[in-house]
Amino acid sequence: MKIQYYCLAILASIVGGSKAPASNAIDTTKLSGNISLTLEKGLWKPWQEKPTYQNITIDLACDRGQCESEAWAYAPQFNQDVDHQGTVEVTRLDNVWQLKVKLKIQSHPWQKTPFQEADYIIELIPHQGKLIGSYAGKFNNRSLGGKVSGTTAPHWPKPIANFQPVRPQEHPRLVFRSDELPALREKAKTPTGQAILAQLKRTLARQTIYYEGYVPNGGYHAAGYCFLSLLNQDKQAAESAWQIVENSMKTPGKRLFEQGPIVAGVAIAYDLCYNTWSKEHLKKVTRWLAGQSVWLLEGDTPKRGWNSNDWSNWSARARSAGGLAALAILYEPDEFFSRFLDVRRLSKIAERRIARYLTIAVGDRAFGTEGDHYTTEPWVLSLLPYLQAYRNVVGKDLVKGSNAEWFLAQYMMRIVERGNELAVPTYGRSRRYAGESIFALGMGTVPERFLPGVKWMFGRHFGMEGNKTFGISSPCEAAFVLKGYREDISAKNPGEILDRVLADEQKGFYVFRNQWQDSKDFVASIYLKRQPLRGSWSFPDVGSFRIWGLGGRWANPGISDKDGQWTDENVVVMPDTRPWNSAQPTFFLSSDNGSGIVSLRSDDNVLENSNPPVGIGLVRSFAVDYSGSSGAPGLFAVVDKFVGSPEAKEFQNKIWVMHTEGKAKIEDRTFTIEAANGATMKGTFVAPSQVKISYEKTKSGGKILATGGNEFFVVMTVRKGQAPPVKISGEGLDAMVRIGKQTVHFGRDRIFLGVF
Repeated sequence: MKIQYYCLAILASIVGGSKAPASNAIDTTKLSGNISLTLEKGLWKPWQEKPTYQNITIDLACDRGQCESEAWAYAPQFNQDVDHQGTVEVTRLDNVWQLKVKLKIQSHPWQKTPFQEADYIIELIPHQGKLIGSYAGKFNNRSLGGKVSGTTAPHWPKPIANFQPVRPQEHPRLVFRSDELPALREKAKTPTGQAILAQLKRTLARQTIYYEGYVPNGGYHAAGYCFLSLLNQDKQAAESAWQIVENSMKTPGKRLFEQGPIVAGVAIAYDLCYNTWSKEHLKKVTRWLAGQSVWLLEGDTPKRGWNSNDWSNWSARARSAGGLAALAILYEPDEFFSRFLDVRRLSKIAERRIARYLTIAVGDRAFGTEGDHYTTEPWVLSLLPYLQAYRNVVGKDLVKGSNAEWFLAQYMMRIVERGNELAVPTYGRSRRYAGESIFALGMGTVPERFLPGVKWMFGRHFGMEGNKTFGISSPCEAAFVLKGYREDISAKNPGEILDRVLADEQKGFYVFRNQWQDSKDFVASIYLKRQPLRGSWSFPDVGSFRIWGLGGRWANPGISDKDGQWTDENVVVMPDTRPWNSAQPTFFLSSDNGSGIVSLRSDDNVLENSNPPVGIGLVRSFAVDYSGSSGAPGLFAVVDKFVGSPEAKEFQNKIWVMHTEGKAKIEDRTFTIEAANGATMKGTFVAPSQVKISYEKTKSGGKILATGGNEFFVVMTVRKGQAPPVKISGEGLDAMVRIGKQTVHFGRDRIFLGVF
């Protein structure tokens, strides 16, 4: 197929006609890395007897303009459940980069429709840090053409140095490689190994096996027995595992949501018991895993709750479990399968799905869009195992250079001790996270630079200095922690490893910490909800904050219900309208001691059918001071200013809300909360001047409510003993507040601290 002449004309017009740099030789160094090319209207479908066009993005791996022959593409508007495989050939590389791409386009994953070929010739040049150009092509008996835009990024996943390819039928391979087994058997004889195995045996003996429910755990129990069998060469343990696996395969989950954990557990058990089970057992499980991998990666119908968006916890559960299954059966003999199946293709699709999840669902510091419960649950059920299995089997690293590097580090920033619990002031639905399991399973994914800090926190709670459970709450976790726990790494206080302020700029999440010592540590955070994603679970928490410290949980998450109530957050609520959807940061400043200031501006909340439009926006500034200059180890300030039409009657009813664990005493314009250890938080409303404060009991403790104006300015101190006096001069948002040697005032849409 010859490229159409108008493509060159488009290319020239984009970069400036006859003066275009296309007349010069291309700098091929700009054609290296992961290259994504988006073809405008590169696909089409008939809709109501007319063609409708969709963009398609083609992903290539190139080095100086020469590309790997395999190409993959994604067109979510065409069908977001499908990744399209194809080939690429570089046909010209001088003053224009010309590519010939052929793709097999799949219209729907679970309908037995034949692949349709799409052919494109693409011409590009680098321009201002991007790639621009045009294409001509053909798909579904229609000629196509138009603009192409492209981006380059460093190669990812990262190849592993000196990787030895997996041999056919080499097992184990998912948690660790077969040549690592002798060393692990020796490690199992150490005090650490003995403690891990003791906890494994306790979980196998005490935990109930559930073949149904939201998280069927039969496969995970089977994996625990298989690990014992492998270490001890115990055939009886392998037989116990087989009985559980048979029951698991006979009891499918009612949806992909429940099927994912079943498949993940069985895949790990299959890998660990491979050299003990009979050939017939292996063939039976291989065929079952093959079918399950196809199903999990193809997806399902929304009528059964399926959410195919790459940032959804549903997709993360299913696609990582499907990927584990594919990695487990890769390179098995043809006789093990009931029909031909391209397992490598399945593995590649899982890789692409998980790569998009890591790019979109979690931010640059691994804070999850769907909140802590819906983020950490798929990570411990199948994603953390998948990331380690992918490294072992494929020889590339999906963690290194990705947002996933920060998964454990981000939680170390937020964890506060309470007894034997490592608690987190959570966001999102259900108000919980996966707890110690993120350490047990995640140890093997942590970058080397974070490991000393992880070991410090892990060791004193779950290791030999702690309860000696090694964080194992599910039997399959034992294999991961025995492999991942590093005796050669010296523990260091996380304060020596991490900054005391964490900013996830992608999601708009900020954490301020004063130290890592004990239950008295201060941790404050605020979530701007900078990147709301449609088609996934979301909570009305724009600008909501948390404050824990000195043994108290002062600003706490409220109780969460199915619908996600606005009043369950620490925000300003307007009962006569809806919550804001998102916010953007307008100011951020941090200090080495963990103090910081964040300001946000929300999107506008516009009344429906108002003409002219009547709307309101929120400016919130949040300040944290750990300097001690106020006379208290923790000082916190919040200012809420409203822009647009705050005087409109629909916006008049404004309620400042803060949930707390302790009971509050109200006096004039102040509230005082006392923790069980005698520490107190005293809050003073600088504005509104005629504030009305009340306290209501809730299922999770209580909440402070304040009304009486169109703006709020609150200063809070936490200390033991009498709170330092607060002196206010001026009124409203123009007031100056003095507490000890610290001053607090608001201006230019941000809080100012005199000592910072």
